[in-house]
Amino acid sequence: MRFLGFLFVFFVMPPLGYLTAATVWTHLGDQIDPGRTTSTLVGVARSCERQYPVTLTGGFKAWYVCQVDVSENGGPPRRMESRGFLTPEHIGKPVPVSTTHNFRNLVSNRDTERYPTLAPFALIGTIVGWVVLMGLMLWALSYKHMPKLSSSRDEIIAHAQRQRDDIGRD
Repeated sequence: MRFLGFLFVFFVMPPLGYLTAATVWTHLGDQIDPGRTTSTLVGVARSCERQYPVTLTGGFKAWYVCQVDVSENGGPPRRMESRGFLTPEHIGKPVPVSTTHNFRNLVSNRDTERYPTLAPFALIGTIVGWVVLMGLMLWALSYKHMPKLSSSRDEIIAHAQRQRDDIGRD
C-alpha cells in the first residue's frame, strides 16, 4: 500500500499540481497590460470550437476558441482568436472587447476590471501549497512516522529471552 502511495505522490501529484497552477494562472493572470487597452473595439464571433475541460494551457476549465472579426469604430474588421470568454451563444452578436500584449491577444472588455497583479501571488501560493501537500504525504508514508504494530505480551517476553540468551553466549 505504501508503494502505491509513493507512486501517487511522485507520478500523479505533479501533473495535478501543474494543472491546478495552470487553472489559477488562466483564471487570474495574463489579462490586461496596464495602459495597453482599447475600449473602442467591437468583436463579432463567427465560429467557436469547444476545447477539452483539461488542457495543458488552461488547466481544469472547459472553454471555447472562437474566430472573431474585430473592428475599431466601424472600421475594417480584422480576424482574431478569442480564448475562453466567448461561447457559441455570442456568434453574430457584437461584443465590446479589448486587446493585450501589443494588440495580439483578444480579451473581454470586462476583464479590464480584473487585477492581473494578483495572479503571480496566487500562482506562488498554489505552488507552495502543492509542494507542502506533497511533503506531508511523503512524511506520512515514511517508515519513521508509520504507526508501529503492537506486539502481544508473549512476543515481547520471547524477544527479551532471545536477547538474554544471545548475550549469555558471547
